[in-house]
Amino acid sequence: MKFTAAKLELSDRLQTVLSVISSKTTLPILANLMIDAEGDTIKLSATDLDISIATTLSGNIAKSGKTTVPARTFSEIIRELPGDDVTCTEQNNRMEIKAGSGVYKISGMAPDEFPKLPEIKGASQTRIPAEQLLNMVKKTAYAVSADETRPALNGVLWQASGKTMHMVATDGHRLARYTVDDNRLSGVKEDLIIPPKALQLVAKMAVEMEDEIGITFGEKNIVFTLGNTTITSRLIEGPYPSYEQVIPKDNDKKVIVDVAELTGGVRRVSILSNSLTRQVKFSFSKKGLELSATNQDVGGEAKEKIPCDYDGEDLEIGYNAGYVLDILKNLESEKVEFSLSTSISAGLVAACDGPMKDGYLCLIMPLRLAD
Repeated sequence: MKFTAAKLELSDRLQTVLSVISSKTTLPILANLMIDAEGDTIKLSATDLDISIATTLSGNIAKSGKTTVPARTFSEIIRELPGDDVTCTEQNNRMEIKAGSGVYKISGMAPDEFPKLPEIKGASQTRIPAEQLLNMVKKTAYAVSADETRPALNGVLWQASGKTMHMVATDGHRLARYTVDDNRLSGVKEDLIIPPKALQLVAKMAVEMEDEIGITFGEKNIVFTLGNTTITSRLIEGPYPSYEQVIPKDNDKKVIVDVAELTGGVRRVSILSNSLTRQVKFSFSKKGLELSATNQDVGGEAKEKIPCDYDGEDLEIGYNAGYVLDILKNLESEKVEFSLSTSISAGLVAACDGPMKDGYLCLIMPLRLAD
């Protein structure tokens, strides 16, 4: 194999595929990327067996061929090379890289050792706006569970119902649901549970896109097409818990607070919260909202009052500060509304204005307050 390519474009494409290369793997071949040069196209592929990425660039190919090379080493060499073009020549899984007066050689592995990337044949592709998918992922993926004993909760639920798409994530302590009026997924008959890493990779690439993203649904995999790049991810086997049953319908205590003031207050008070629970006590009254925290390890206490709109009975609730801040930074609203019931029941958090007003709902479970 021998090809010449633009250094900057090759380096950029390498950064794309490196996102699935694990620094710790028991299979040496997974630390390599596949290079397939044919016609006038160079294809770069990488996988961690759960997620695969393939991307293409054009090049001047003098001799077609395939090989695999250590991904990070190859990428670092290409990135640091001088000049505009780089020439790569491979023979017997030994790669020679030339640019300017520099010559570098690295050893690879046989391409037949590289895992075969999954293919989805005969399935039609659905296309949705890149910005839409980006928002859905950003507003939900942070709430995915890390508890491997409940694998369904390790993924993000993507479902379609009539003319509506939902993306949902929960770890049992909090839940985030983003709803979009769009019936493009109406042909999907089953709920899809997608690993958050795959969605975050897609979202990262979608930031620079103004176009639509192609989505192909397979029985066990999902494929995202973004220009010259495809990301294939396995689906997590369900079923996903019936999250609708945990969303309270009768939380009659309504509190409206300024998002900026609440964010700042929670961030400051949480400095002196317990390092494990990060508990901040929310004391709601007609006089306003008092935030407080204690940390016995350092003998610390913090209290701060901020105004709020609330005319119900006094209510004290403990929340994990990190969970509250995650919700607030995603609301895109000047005011936030808490819908509450008791100090031990789930609370709902929603935007009062802005683009998230109707489509974004968060649930947060309280922490039991210390006596």
